[in-house]
Amino acid sequence: MRTKLQGGIVVGFDGQSHILIRDGVVVWEDERITYVGKDHARPADRTITGADRLVIPGLIDLHWHAGVRANWRLTSDHGDPQFFGAGFPNTDAGRYGATYPLSEAEAETGATLNVLELLSGGCTTLVEVGAPPVLVRHLLTQVERFGVRAYLGPGYRSASYYRDADGVVQYAWDEAAGHKGLDAACEFITQWDGTANGRLRGMLFPLQVDTCTRELLRATTKAAEELRVPVQIHTGQNLMEFHQTLRRYRRTPVELLDEAGLLGARTTLGHCIMVSGHPQAHYPDGRDLERIAAAHANVAHCAVSLGRRGMHLHHLSDYLRRGINVGLGTDIHPFDLIREMRDAGLICKVAAESPNRGTAREVFQAATIGGATALGRDDLGRLAPGAKADLVIIDQQALHYGVIKDPIRSLVDCGVASDVESVIVDGNLVMEHRQIPGAPPIGELLGRAQAFAEAYWSAYARLDWQGKAADEAFPDAFPWAE
Repeated sequence: MRTKLQGGIVVGFDGQSHILIRDGVVVWEDERITYVGKDHARPADRTITGADRLVIPGLIDLHWHAGVRANWRLTSDHGDPQFFGAGFPNTDAGRYGATYPLSEAEAETGATLNVLELLSGGCTTLVEVGAPPVLVRHLLTQVERFGVRAYLGPGYRSASYYRDADGVVQYAWDEAAGHKGLDAACEFITQWDGTANGRLRGMLFPLQVDTCTRELLRATTKAAEELRVPVQIHTGQNLMEFHQTLRRYRRTPVELLDEAGLLGARTTLGHCIMVSGHPQAHYPDGRDLERIAAAHANVAHCAVSLGRRGMHLHHLSDYLRRGINVGLGTDIHPFDLIREMRDAGLICKVAAESPNRGTAREVFQAATIGGATALGRDDLGRLAPGAKADLVIIDQQALHYGVIKDPIRSLVDCGVASDVESVIVDGNLVMEHRQIPGAPPIGELLGRAQAFAEAYWSAYARLDWQGKAADEAFPDAFPWAE
């Protein structure tokens, strides 16, 4: 079936760069775009009107973590100095042996909530970074149900974090468990890669450089080559990891990946903030960025979540200048990639101490072409003949935009996820006028999520190394009236 979308301003692609087309037209047949330009005389079986709207390629969230994520609602504004401000060990490194199992019901709620939030904000390709198997199973269902595109796979590692009796973070090593997890990830990819009409793809997720042994990293390299799938691993996400890797291997995280053969064009480094030369690392000697560029490896930049921890990429424009491909991710709530573009640009400007860095062009490119390049896809992140028909229609007729000269700069400076009006994936209208077919009532969904989160917060004292309740370990911004 031939469909025509009449803009509006269409963000096309000329083979080298995005271009703006006033009163633009996009035509696709089935799932592939056949024409992008000013006019198209051939008749269409269906016409979608986007007058006075901005039409952009589907956004690519290159790094996000699924689930209700009740633990992340605790750690904002709180950081243990032992971790150099790193956020996730505050809750992930608990009392030795203490666990909080994820139920099927909570996994289903989290997966549904996450996919709907990402889709409604214009993300058409979702890269979930190594969820536990129960959550991955429910993500499979929601990807198929709501028609999005996703890269999935269960995470694995050789060690987990815990705190000893003095509250010091330790590593519980289990090499066999790491290789068992890799085997399970390979089985998942063999079973599911290419399903959902090709929208579902497999990816390998060794979770963190500091929790994976050399042997597991090398085994991942071999498996990725045999399966011909991409890899993503948290790399240089905090100083704890950076110094642990130096102590254990006398290598920076980037150097360790390079030595293991995992630093390459099919690998994405999650966050990749703490590298040699970063002012907070106090490790001026080294060639981490040069290694990444030479290997054509990619970086998934999540400005908001790491900014909360007082950390920043130093800096986006410099990575790009060095020839490093950078995509954007949201990491944790809110899953708003439009906001992520704005904050990535702002943090870059501050880090570079220049208004001419972290431009709207750079961050929009990262949210589209950058993510597609990291996934090895030249048919995503652009509106051009031959590309997948993944499109987003945005309403910029809102008070928070004011007047508009450059629609992309206005999107980055002023836009939010709720400006997205309609979303098309593989040529199918999966959200129309902010309505997603088959979506449960949002109030009901959020109510279930809140209940699961409150159950976790109530149980937190048995996880905490000191036995502190959640409210004591992580006090709210203001006290509650009795």
